[in-house]
Amino acid sequence: MKKNRIISMFLSISLLAAAGNVSATKEKDAPIKGLPAYAQDKPLILPAVVEKKLPNGLTLWLIERPGLPLISMYLAVRGGSASDPENLRGVSDILSSTISAGTRKRTSRQIAEELQALGADISVGIGKDISYIGIDGLSSGTGQLLEILADTARHASFPEDEVKLAIENELQTIIANKSQPSYDLSQVFYTELFGKHPYAFVNPDPKVVARVTPKDLLAVYQQRFRPDQGILVMVGNLPTDKMAGLAEKHFGDWKSSGKKLAAIPPAPATTRQQFLVVDRPKSVQSTIYVGRPMPAAGNPDEFSLKVANTIFGGAFGSRLTQNIREEKGYTYSPHASVSDWAKGGIFSISASVRNDVTAATLTEIFYELDRLATTLPEDEELTRAQRYLKGSFLLSNETSSALASTLTGYWIDGKTPADLARYVPGIEKVRKQDVREMGRKYFASRKQAVAISGDAKAIMESLSLFGDIRLAKP
Repeated sequence: MKKNRIISMFLSISLLAAAGNVSATKEKDAPIKGLPAYAQDKPLILPAVVEKKLPNGLTLWLIERPGLPLISMYLAVRGGSASDPENLRGVSDILSSTISAGTRKRTSRQIAEELQALGADISVGIGKDISYIGIDGLSSGTGQLLEILADTARHASFPEDEVKLAIENELQTIIANKSQPSYDLSQVFYTELFGKHPYAFVNPDPKVVARVTPKDLLAVYQQRFRPDQGILVMVGNLPTDKMAGLAEKHFGDWKSSGKKLAAIPPAPATTRQQFLVVDRPKSVQSTIYVGRPMPAAGNPDEFSLKVANTIFGGAFGSRLTQNIREEKGYTYSPHASVSDWAKGGIFSISASVRNDVTAATLTEIFYELDRLATTLPEDEELTRAQRYLKGSFLLSNETSSALASTLTGYWIDGKTPADLARYVPGIEKVRKQDVREMGRKYFASRKQAVAISGDAKAIMESLSLFGDIRLAKP
């Protein structure tokens, strides 16, 4: 990797209101008359990103941010819930609750008290492809904070009482979640889209969770947390040479042992159109999911997809919201999103509606999907979506902690720090024809799977106009 890579980002500062707050205004009336013109975009310059690699394979991305006396550090490794052993699907949920619950020389209370004394806190998270430990605190205590981070990442002990508590909490969470219509629906939906791929896993089995042991957790932890498949991202008020020296001190003698994680295969890229119903007797409303698998992170359509989805349903002023919320009154908060991971992605639409308008809502969703695929967006629609995305990106990366988190995600997806500078120009280059092409390629209704949770007796007859409707069980 190149060292001392300077990434200059001349990014546009955008007004989020340009997209969100015109939601109640119909497209033909936007923009609101009488408002002053947008100010000239201001540049945001990212400081130098120093990239290094320790002899043991640990990657370092270091950024000095003078100003506030703060430091953010993320130690991330490859391997998340998609890497859970087949007989322990859901172990990642317990792992995330217990990594910081004690080490060989610290109890969970000692960790909490030391962090509090340093004005810091710790977070642990596990996604489909990643496990990470993050610490945010005062830069004056960087050395001590790194020592705690290293101790947690290298020597977690998984005390039996802490594991037992985490399992009890997880089982209670599962019971609470099962009362929501999205619980079983999500599993049916993801299974339909991803089949036997690990990305299909959503809900842990309580029986599996109940039998997780400290030994199981230690085995999974040791397989994931190793320097040759990890990165340390540090952003804050400290010279990068000092960051590098402290990283070497606390992680330089970290050694990998045992087998590496098995690689996750590419996820499915398409699905067949299916109409599935998860019966929820006596429910007075239906929860609708529509979607399909998508390409992995970093695909060539990345920026065009973001703009197309924002126009369709990814912002409060989107077409979908205008149609089924503002005009039809079918639902309160419909939403559409495109999520990408290291080996695949998903496009999903969600809406909760009354039973009697379930079929009508699905008709309107299909109408908007196909409208995106067959017509060009208006100039103002495109401009609003672009300004919304640029502004959201800038605001979401203002703090050192947020920037460190973003860079950690970039690494797991195979991107580099330089990709930060490509976001805003990439969004700005999207044209109306690109949006329509995304509609044809990904959004057309015939390419979507549909899963609905609701009272089958109340909704099945009206849904029959779409063809074969199949009852599904999670």
